[in-house]
Amino acid sequence: MLNCIKEIILSDDPMSDEAFQFLLNYQEEDSQLDFKESFHGKEEREWLGITKDILSFANTNGGFLLFGIKDGTFERIGLDDNVTRILADSNNILQKVNRFIEPHISLLRCKSYRVNSNNFVVVFIPPSLGKNHIISQDGSFTHQSGKEKIILRKGTSYVRRSGGNHLVDSRDLDDIINRRMEHYRTSLLDKIARVVEAQQESQVFIVSQDPTAEPHSKFVIENAPDSIPVKGMSFTVSPETTEQEIMAWIAMTGRDPEALPSSATTWKWYGARKSLDLVTDQKLQVAKYCLMTEVPVFFWLSSVEAKVIKEMLVETLSYRKSFTYVGDIVSVSAFFGKKFYQSVLNKLDKDLGRLSPIKRNYPTQGPRSFFGGDHLFHKNKTLSKPSNQKENLERELDEISKREVDPIHWTGISRC
Repeated sequence: MLNCIKEIILSDDPMSDEAFQFLLNYQEEDSQLDFKESFHGKEEREWLGITKDILSFANTNGGFLLFGIKDGTFERIGLDDNVTRILADSNNILQKVNRFIEPHISLLRCKSYRVNSNNFVVVFIPPSLGKNHIISQDGSFTHQSGKEKIILRKGTSYVRRSGGNHLVDSRDLDDIINRRMEHYRTSLLDKIARVVEAQQESQVFIVSQDPTAEPHSKFVIENAPDSIPVKGMSFTVSPETTEQEIMAWIAMTGRDPEALPSSATTWKWYGARKSLDLVTDQKLQVAKYCLMTEVPVFFWLSSVEAKVIKEMLVETLSYRKSFTYVGDIVSVSAFFGKKFYQSVLNKLDKDLGRLSPIKRNYPTQGPRSFFGGDHLFHKNKTLSKPSNQKENLERELDEISKREVDPIHWTGISRC
């Protein structure tokens, strides 16, 4: 069962019927989905708009354009047969958009669907790993007034953020560079077959994963005593900084979603929060870790756009292997209004009955009422009652972070 758009993008078949039904019923534009009411294919203005959309998705984390849905009301109006044929032709779309893009976008998939006599088309744009696309020449059209209007300006670039296309700024450049570095790091590791450092007299054994290989010997492989086991992976070389430690955990979670840092670790990060230099995606991932280990989360979200935070909350809720942190997700969602709060409750479905009764309705005294002293400090009964002043509350939380941290010897990433 599909739970989020990111999961569809990473799936083996992002254009499956199940994926389409999920997108059709999503009814909310975000950083990875854009609804389009109509398209004629004859006007240059339309192609320039589509070019900007596709470039933005490719420069960020990929995404979908869904044609035949009225923006805002999400009414299913469908497309006529001629428009459907135009939009279902991926080669035609690539030829049109690549007139204005360097380097050219090479990967793009289109597919038409029919529901209750209505045609719909989904255009899937995978993320362009290892490269960033820019506008190579001005793109303009003639307005009804007779004036030339420039839509695409040479030398600019766009990313997808909060349900819209945005010109790349310094923050986006940091995100692009970090994604590219991560891509190169992963590509490099994939290309390294085996690198072994051992004493001259040592025996080196290669353990095959081929089930048909002849079992000449049987080996029991154990983790080093100073490593931290995490479902088949462990840290074996120390990261030099807390930022590197966070990136290591993010990389491990990317390989195994169940590879999560402990509460002691996230409390340690909280204690060092003011000295850390993290980009938005890293802050969101740390916030997700904090939610799942019941550690204060608001600091990591203070500079993040509301739309992005809402997407993170929904994604974290859909993962829920444990119900223990669901209450905190619900509490945080209250800060984004009654409508979003109710949508989060609806996603709990049959699990709604497991939620504390006080959280099954939007708080009449406002979302801050969910975060009183008892809620924050129920696991730390020995602490004094927190003051109403923000600085005293932060001081209390810092004291918890110092108490919660375990003396762990950190090692880097290796697969075991």
